[in-house]
Amino acid sequence: MTGDVGAGAKVLVAGDTCVGPGALPRNVGSPPWLVFREDLREHDLALVNVECPLTYRPPCLGKSGPCLTGDPVLARLLSAGGFHVATLANNHVLDAGSDGLRDTIAACSDAGLAVVGAGMSLDAAETPLSQTLGGVRIAILACAEREFSIAGARTPGAAPLDPWRTPVLVRQAAAVSDVVLVILHGGNEHYPLPRPGLVAVCRALVDAGAHAVICHHSHVAGPVEVYQGAPIAYGTGNFLFPSDSPRKSAWHLGYLVSLRLTVQGVMAFELLPYQQSVNGVDVQRMGDADEEAFLVRLQEDARVVADPEALASAWEHYCLKQRSYYLYATLGLTRIERRLLRSGVWPVWRRRRRRIPELLNLLTCDSHREAAETIFSREKWS
Repeated sequence: MTGDVGAGAKVLVAGDTCVGPGALPRNVGSPPWLVFREDLREHDLALVNVECPLTYRPPCLGKSGPCLTGDPVLARLLSAGGFHVATLANNHVLDAGSDGLRDTIAACSDAGLAVVGAGMSLDAAETPLSQTLGGVRIAILACAEREFSIAGARTPGAAPLDPWRTPVLVRQAAAVSDVVLVILHGGNEHYPLPRPGLVAVCRALVDAGAHAVICHHSHVAGPVEVYQGAPIAYGTGNFLFPSDSPRKSAWHLGYLVSLRLTVQGVMAFELLPYQQSVNGVDVQRMGDADEEAFLVRLQEDARVVADPEALASAWEHYCLKQRSYYLYATLGLTRIERRLLRSGVWPVWRRRRRRIPELLNLLTCDSHREAAETIFSREKWS
């Protein structure tokens, strides 16, 4: 460990940002987050997750779930608005294919934004972003859960969250850096708590040498814990994410994470709460009462994370609420059959209950799951 302990740097991390064509102000000097302009200026480095390819190409449809694209002007708006780094490790970075990713990297480069977490190969995607600020050598890694966007050895995409490899990458970065920050795109959408496995992997990254782990993807704000002296944020919420359909209030609430770093690690951190407008076109600070209630809720959820039994109970409750969807997806049910399932009618004509252990084994056995992933990923979808 080198450098003056008194020196240091401030780093700000923002969450999911996706704005489609035609929804951005053309004046890049007036970003929708003007309320945070002074906060951004006070930080030496500001990161934001760009949750969509910045391209005018049409989205590809070879995936389940929505396909997103964003206006390339967003890169210039982010840069002019105080951000320095675009994290690209997320489940939408390949929504316009490899050319869309190439366009995104070019748009960011043209705007003066560094990128991390995705590239035209696995090596490029996994390469940390290294910065020396205030005498502190900082390494930033960004990774995403495996969901349609992951890079291969010779194919483009996002750096994967891998329970074996990612800790190795963290240890390698820690060996040549004073501070390692991990930006992790993962979790369950619209669920404010982390799944137990996400808690385990975030703590494992800290054990491997990460000084902070910041998660996004769930589109709602999650709690923060301090583990072995390292802050772990389990969901920043959306930063700027307009939606074509009405959303619950949680969609519009989130926080920035401000980290004060020295060569000894994270000396302090602060959450800067905000709310998007209902139409999602700007970001504002919360009123005092709303901010207090928001922070109290995060503290209550943090107590659940600290209690393994409470966390497991909350996770089981969530999974029971999602039961019909997962059975619908794995058993190939029609919508009518899904409604029957919800009313208590088991689809014996699809799969008898006594064959559920066979399905469970395909999902839990590493060898079976890898075979299933390989087979399904090579099927023609259209």
